[in-house]
Amino acid sequence: MSKAKFIKATGNMHFKEMREYAHEEFVKLVKSLDEEQLLQLSANHGGYPVLFRMALDKELSHIPFIQTGASVIVRNESGRILLQQRSDNSLWGLPGGCQNLGERLETTAIRELYEETGIKASEEDLTLLNTLSGESRKRIYPNGDIVYNNTSLYLLDVNSKNITIKMDSESIRLEFFDIDSLPKKIHDKDMILEYINHISGIDIYQ
Repeated sequence: MSKAKFIKATGNMHFKEMREYAHEEFVKLVKSLDEEQLLQLSANHGGYPVLFRMALDKELSHIPFIQTGASVIVRNESGRILLQQRSDNSLWGLPGGCQNLGERLETTAIRELYEETGIKASEEDLTLLNTLSGESRKRIYPNGDIVYNNTSLYLLDVNSKNITIKMDSESIRLEFFDIDSLPKKIHDKDMILEYINHISGIDIYQ
């Protein structure tokens, strides 16, 4: 059975959200699961980074790790780009998130975009701008996690009349901005700069 068919067939298998487990309980659960079941747990109940962290003893939670993911520059007919003000740190950034185990990065971009903004897209709608990595992609999260992100950045052109925007729990606001009047408190400067360089070669953050 393929991974997709397994996940669909076992969609009602009962798991709690991973963060709801005590560490010892979670380790026992993980030991009892095969690869396909771990894929389901990761995809539907918190994501691979949470699975990784929950499996570590708390004394090892300071270990930095690598996250692979995707983000999307959503550009409307006026050339403005969509930014998300996050609820966990109040900073502005791009829609996007972490890749699930076994997931293509294009699928990650489409899934995260829909979850965080309500905007639907297909692979044919996306243009890959670049994959960013290195020190500029280091993040320290409010819970203390230290991660180095490898992020594929995509461009999506939309017509504002044809989309419906809705926020999820990770957002305070979603708003389109001109590239010459972006908010000051941004945590995705490297990716936005990559887009600006893509269209103009001008570094507004120098």
